[in-house]
Amino acid sequence: MFLMMSLISMNIRGIRGSVKRTYLRDLIRKKEVGMVCLHEAKCSEFIKESSFYLWGSNEIDWEENGVINNVGGVITMWRRNNFNMSSYFNGKIYSVIEGVWKAGDWVQITIVNVYNSGSSKERKKVWEEIRELGKNQQNRVWCVVEDFNSIRRKEERKSVVSVSNYSREIRGFNDFIENSELLDILMAGRKFTLYKPNGTIKSRIDRILVSREWLDIWPTVNNMFLVERFSIIML
Repeated sequence: MFLMMSLISMNIRGIRGSVKRTYLRDLIRKKEVGMVCLHEAKCSEFIKESSFYLWGSNEIDWEENGVINNVGGVITMWRRNNFNMSSYFNGKIYSVIEGVWKAGDWVQITIVNVYNSGSSKERKKVWEEIRELGKNQQNRVWCVVEDFNSIRRKEERKSVVSVSNYSREIRGFNDFIENSELLDILMAGRKFTLYKPNGTIKSRIDRILVSREWLDIWPTVNNMFLVERFSIIML
């Protein structure tokens, strides 16, 4: 029997803020999650005291890919009794973590944690890198969690800038998803994940993509999403 994979993906926009840390701590404990993927952590070193504050336990491991010029940074954390890491790889703005999810029957999984900011050209390069990594891996149970900073269709962005300007990037993003043989998990709740305070910009730029093999193991994942902003996604 495979027990539900529980994971939070959040664009925290700086983990050092006390309000955000408290919010994340309360969410981790309330939802009893096994893994957390943070984007835009803006933190060059995640220390043990921070993990204890968030999780209330020292039985936590993590990997991080630090900030560049005080921008970006991803951190992936997990409970040791839920997940055992076997390998990891850091790209420029992402981490690839492989290991065994231990709740229920053990299953080998790959988690790709990405904060994909920058220009359209830079985002496309990251998509190509992730696609190549997927092609060269034997394990097919994949999950890509990311603040993509890209949309799949025009209806996913409301902006003062014409959405037609994003047409080429939309095609490129959809090609990446299709060519990587990943599935876009449907989102419950809010239509958008990013809202500017004045309401001039609304976007759905946060997603979780999974492989068909992932859904074969956890077929109810589509019905278990919570999306908010900062950006919180529950599996």
